[in-house]
Amino acid sequence: MSEVVAEFPKTLIVSDNMVEAEDLIEMLTPEGLGPVALARDVGKARFVVEQSRQSLHLIIFGLSMHIHESSRFVETLDRSGTALLVLDGPVSLGVGEGAGCLNRPFSTNDVMAALARLKMSR
Repeated sequence: MSEVVAEFPKTLIVSDNMVEAEDLIEMLTPEGLGPVALARDVGKARFVVEQSRQSLHLIIFGLSMHIHESSRFVETLDRSGTALLVLDGPVSLGVGEGAGCLNRPFSTNDVMAALARLKMSR
C-alpha cells in the first residue's frame, strides 16, 4: 500500500507498518471514521494535519516514540477536537482527556475499546 492522503480525512494513521495500517483502516471505516489518510513519517503527518485540521477527528500514531521527532510531534499536536491514540506510547499519555494508548499486539476489540474510551465509537 502506498501513502494515502485522502481529501478531508476524518482519521490520520501515522505508521510505517502497512499491514497494521490496512487492518486499522478496515476497523475504522465501518465506525464512520473514514476517509483515512496514511502517513509513513512525521513530515508527511505534519502536512496532513496542517491541510486537514478542520476535518480530522482522530490521529493514530504508530511510529516509535523513542525517536525525538516522533515524541515532539505528539507533544505539540493541538488536540482540541482531535483525539489521539498512540500505539505503544507512554502510559502517562493515556491519562489525558482526548488521548490514549494501545499496546501491540492488539485485536479489533482492543481498538474498539480504545475508541470508546476516546468517545470515538458509534
